[in-house]
Amino acid sequence: MKTWSYLTKDNRPIIIRSADTDDASLLHQGFKRVVDEGKWLPSLHASAAVQDWVSWIARTNNTREIIILALVENKYAGHLTLQPEEWMASEHVAKLGIIVQKEFRNIGVGRALMVTAEELARSEGYEKIILSTFHNNKIANALYCSLGYQKVGIRKAHFKMPDGYIDEVLMEKHLID
Repeated sequence: MKTWSYLTKDNRPIIIRSADTDDASLLHQGFKRVVDEGKWLPSLHASAAVQDWVSWIARTNNTREIIILALVENKYAGHLTLQPEEWMASEHVAKLGIIVQKEFRNIGVGRALMVTAEELARSEGYEKIILSTFHNNKIANALYCSLGYQKVGIRKAHFKMPDGYIDEVLMEKHLID
């Protein structure tokens, strides 16, 4: 299994690798913890079961879907998914989702996941990555902009969250010139 190595801002090792079915519980719990924060994802509760994650991870062996995870000092720190767009005319586009655990934010984990994902996306023939984020997620927005993602739209009051309406920011990055 190929791995990628990076360092956190305080020089701890970050290991990025493809997820395998044994990681399903980690990804499930990680997603659930971020959902439970009630601030960063448009899900109000995590409805998927661990077996759903097992199936999804297994499916990546036969599709262009990508699921990678980050470990900091052998502790699960987050994960990232790339999924192909559903239309034949947009199969060159990957939709990105990312989760970073609260205790591992703003130390380089998100950047390591994103850089690795771009490399993997290119190797799978993707030419563009799209993502969306909340307008008030300043750290994520700054990360995406620093990596060359461009804001291409805003959906005003798109999500009704516990603390009120949130605008969704749409971003994209072309991987080829």
